[in-house]
Amino acid sequence: MSDSIELTTLDRDTAVANLTRRLSASDFRAILDAIRGRGRRRKTVEWIVAELEHRGSRGRLPSKLPGAQLPPFLVDLLGPELLSVREARYRLARSATPDERDRLHEYPAQTRGRSGRNSRARAISERRWEPGKSWPRFFVQILGFPEVFAGIPGSPSEADTIDVEPFRPLPDLEDFQLELKDQLIETLSSPAGSNRGILTLPTGAGKTRTAVEALLEWRLRSPERPGLLWIAQSEELCEQAVQAFREVWIDQGHRDNGVRESMRIHRIWGADRSIPSSPQIVVGSIQKLHAIVRGEDNDGFGENRCERLRGMSAGLGAVLVDEAHRTLAPSYGEVLEFLGIKVARGAHSSVPLIGLTATPYRSLDEETRRLALRFHGRLLKPASLGEQPVARLRERGVLSRPVHQVMEHSGASYSLDDDAHYADYFERFKDFHPDLLARLGQERVRNRAILETLESIPEEWPTLLFGCSVEHAKAMAVLLRRRDRSAATITGETRGATRRFLIEEFRAGRVSVLSNYGVLTTGFDAPAVRAVVIARPTASPVLYEQMIGRGMRGPRFGGTEECLVIDVEDNIQFGGQMAFARYVEYWEG
Repeated sequence: MSDSIELTTLDRDTAVANLTRRLSASDFRAILDAIRGRGRRRKTVEWIVAELEHRGSRGRLPSKLPGAQLPPFLVDLLGPELLSVREARYRLARSATPDERDRLHEYPAQTRGRSGRNSRARAISERRWEPGKSWPRFFVQILGFPEVFAGIPGSPSEADTIDVEPFRPLPDLEDFQLELKDQLIETLSSPAGSNRGILTLPTGAGKTRTAVEALLEWRLRSPERPGLLWIAQSEELCEQAVQAFREVWIDQGHRDNGVRESMRIHRIWGADRSIPSSPQIVVGSIQKLHAIVRGEDNDGFGENRCERLRGMSAGLGAVLVDEAHRTLAPSYGEVLEFLGIKVARGAHSSVPLIGLTATPYRSLDEETRRLALRFHGRLLKPASLGEQPVARLRERGVLSRPVHQVMEHSGASYSLDDDAHYADYFERFKDFHPDLLARLGQERVRNRAILETLESIPEEWPTLLFGCSVEHAKAMAVLLRRRDRSAATITGETRGATRRFLIEEFRAGRVSVLSNYGVLTTGFDAPAVRAVVIARPTASPVLYEQMIGRGMRGPRFGGTEECLVIDVEDNIQFGGQMAFARYVEYWEG
């Protein structure tokens, strides 16, 4: 597959025409049933789209699209992942010409069918589908689909050509970053009992770069060159840290310290990874580390990876936790204790522990107190920015100036008293139950207002949409694509390779609207975001600040001067205040 993968309008139209020619309405329904699965009580993406776009007989709202609209709907819904659905491959193989089916069946594979059409089609569909590899490429070639429908490869091979850019030194740290770097180095150098702290800066103000600079400078000053472990919540955050270490270390070469030695960075997340016995820089996801600690990740290298991790921990000189407000979760406690960092009340350890977050304050005072105790009550923040750091950073162009709008609609009202689970959930988490959010995402009047709002945003503005549910995020993207607006969806179900591909398409400007549910609140860096649409209500200031923070990078750090932030005004009775309503002073600067 070529190194440039893009689902163009021509690709879409070709796939739609091919599906229309080859499959019947019953085939499309079978594919949709396979996607939906069993036991789903929520409205499907098709249902949400059909209700908004069509009226049934006698004014009833339909739950299904007309048969003629199913081919484009499937392509818009699944994009390059269309043929990863086994039922789609079965139906296509079943409807193929005898010659096409024979050629597919004779492709080298262990799975073989009998002579009948259905048997051979089933055998073809059950062959292992590895996106971007030789079998998917052969399948799409024989059946006349554009190459992009072979899928996004998880580990693409090197391209035939590469573009080489000249070395460009990193810009100098800002004064407030230098101030924070010095505080962090002092904390790392302090004795047990005072060697922990949380470094905080608003999202978009350069926390990661500041932390990496401090960690590397501290390590270079240490004669024994201790190992550093960076723990993050998601693969995006992990890779962001890896690239930050790489860029800063390369930049060291032209500085006065004259660093010439190489530095090894280890990745520990996702698929099987080796665990270094003598670590330098290690970046790992909490999910992977927790699985190793619990003995649930021992295969792949024929070794006891738990013991390997224990051996690695002996060489660590410091541990940093990105998104430090998550460290109160049991998984973090187990991993840190395993690494020799005591987290019980009043405990201290010789290995420094640093947290990194834009939101060090929790929605519950008790949680804030516990978080502070875990980091010895030490909050590292730049005094030079005063009591209004956001305002100061906007003045300097580090952060963008938000333009705030509230979108109203005449949709239904809700109350936590409608369901005891809603009230119990809110009492426990101080936010809305996922089922209530899903109901909001199914509201036809509300969705029409959101769609009209999205269409009013200039297409050249990179726009992030935070949906109410997986179905809602997908439906809004499909609705936009059906109106010739480039849009993509990322959810927790999206393959890692596809997620990275779509994010790069968004950064490159080939995707106008990136719709998501629950995955782009952290670890997502696209400085040119011009608009953020918060289509999911929240009472959590922490979550809200994370969402709007995706568009707060200012021109000094490669972002935009202004960012449009649109909130949806929902009528939910819960005896509290929506998070966006608490930010009046924030919007007014």
